[in-house]
Amino acid sequence: MTSTLWAPWRMAYITGPKGGGCLLCDLPRRGDDRKNLVLRRGPRTYVVMNRYPYNNGHLMIVPYRHCADFGRFSAEDA
Repeated sequence: MTSTLWAPWRMAYITGPKGGGCLLCDLPRRGDDRKNLVLRRGPRTYVVMNRYPYNNGHLMIVPYRHCADFGRFSAEDA
């Protein structure tokens, strides 16, 4: 059985303008943590709420260092 997950509140994100670069790298450089849903900043990572979640309360713990391969993160970054 296949189910389609429908989250209409994501349409603003899906149909909105696309910026260049990496959103997760850009977020910590923006000044207003409350507006950008950044909850906590640590020395190597920050915690941010997902603006368009599929599940309520979805949080992301994001490293400041951009890396396309999780296996390349150091133990300190992970």
